[in-house]
Amino acid sequence: PDRMHRIHFANLPAKCTISIFSLDGDLVRQWEHDMDPNDPASSHDEWDLITRNTQPVVSGIYYWTVENAATGEVQVGKLVVIM
Repeated sequence: PDRMHRIHFANLPAKCTISIFSLDGDLVRQWEHDMDPNDPASSHDEWDLITRNTQPVVSGIYYWTVENAATGEVQVGKLVVIM
């Protein structure tokens, strides 16, 4: 059941890097979002709440970053996970 939860990201550039960090700055998960810009789903991606060590995340506050591959622009935000 832990693997059914998702966090959805919207309005993404077609090619970008999505990173999730703990409050301490530890990298929790990172992946490349690389879609055809003509694909209607190119601005959407999701995180399955699984860490880079294949463990479910724990409740807490996390930072996310989205780095646009074309421009290098980085957007930062926070999210809360309550399990």
